[in-house]
Amino acid sequence: MSYWSERMIEMTNQRLRLDDVGGKRVCSDCFADEHIAKVVRANAKGNFCDYCGRKGKKVVAADLSDVLEFMLPQIDLEYDRADQALPNDPDTGERMFPEDEFDARDMLETHIELELPNDHDCDLMEDIANAMPDHQWCRRDPLAASRDEAIGVSWAGFKQVIKHRRRFFFLQHKDRDLDRDLSWGEAAYGIPELLERIAEFTQRLGMIRVLPAGSAFIRAQRMNEGEQDFDAARMGPPPYAFATMPNRMSPIGVPMFYGAVEASTALAEIATAPGRFALGTFVTTRQVVIVDLSSLPPVPSLFDPDLARYRAIAMFMHEFIGDFKKPIDRQAGPHLEYLPTQVITEYFRTIASAEKKPIEGLAYSSTKDGKPAIVLFAENRDVQGGEEVLGEEEPWLRMDHYEEVDHVPPE
Repeated sequence: MSYWSERMIEMTNQRLRLDDVGGKRVCSDCFADEHIAKVVRANAKGNFCDYCGRKGKKVVAADLSDVLEFMLPQIDLEYDRADQALPNDPDTGERMFPEDEFDARDMLETHIELELPNDHDCDLMEDIANAMPDHQWCRRDPLAASRDEAIGVSWAGFKQVIKHRRRFFFLQHKDRDLDRDLSWGEAAYGIPELLERIAEFTQRLGMIRVLPAGSAFIRAQRMNEGEQDFDAARMGPPPYAFATMPNRMSPIGVPMFYGAVEASTALAEIATAPGRFALGTFVTTRQVVIVDLSSLPPVPSLFDPDLARYRAIAMFMHEFIGDFKKPIDRQAGPHLEYLPTQVITEYFRTIASAEKKPIEGLAYSSTKDGKPAIVLFAENRDVQGGEEVLGEEEPWLRMDHYEEVDHVPPE
């Protein structure tokens, strides 16, 4: 154990009030949080729990003091002493903002929402609260926006700038409203740094996936009367001249491959009226690195020693991905509402990378039926049988199956 680790334990012991819990043991089943339960198992000293009363070989119990020594440094990540963090009135000397402070019991139950499933008489909660340092608590940095709120303000500011102020030079110039938010501590990042952080967070939160060669996706196209037998070039992303409709991830003139895992999803994404549709199943001919926005990991526990520092980021990412999933009415100004996600998509496509490999797509949940959908950063020339461009890389999408169906969208 390092010197600084020993100092941390020493400081924790000095702050905790352990006299009333000395010798009491608690079992892993008394904590709903898996990380606290893991600490109990790692420090197990017996098979009897003083709180739920269970005993036997299946009961794993540790000294409550060992558990508290783990919990307090984690709590310190987000909570602080009210008498040190909150300012005093210069005239009266009394602490200001008393509504922002709370006692240990309130912190544990209301703010942290510590779950103790077997604590029917609240003995365990009372002992934990009484063992906490003897002072009032408040949120760390109480006069600033919380970290997740501050990141959220950054995202809101970014959307405001992109939709209503600047489209092309937002990285080079500052925005006075966003600058004001930053100066008042309401925003965590300016626009360039926010884009960098979003890309970084996707990697930290395990959202990067590598699709193996042979991954299949279905693309749907409406057929006009008299049309038939679409080839791979016609079924693939449109050539530049025909990329005339904005989409959630791509602006007019920038073709991309939109597909789905199931034919019903591919049809739901484009079918607004009954008709005949072509369905092409495309497979990747090599590995493809994507960002998976379809299933975001849950917000880490405050007691997760590895990921607790990313809690605010995870909270923000849930809001951020909500914008990707939000249905947009094409008749009510889709160009404007698509802009923020189009810029983020372009950032992933052109600047971000994963272990020095380019990101070539985003997986997401369809806004139509909630099932898996994908956008691949592929153009017509990336499809076998598509446009041929000298000097370009080999095509990496191949149409393996084709069919035509009559489809009536549900009302």
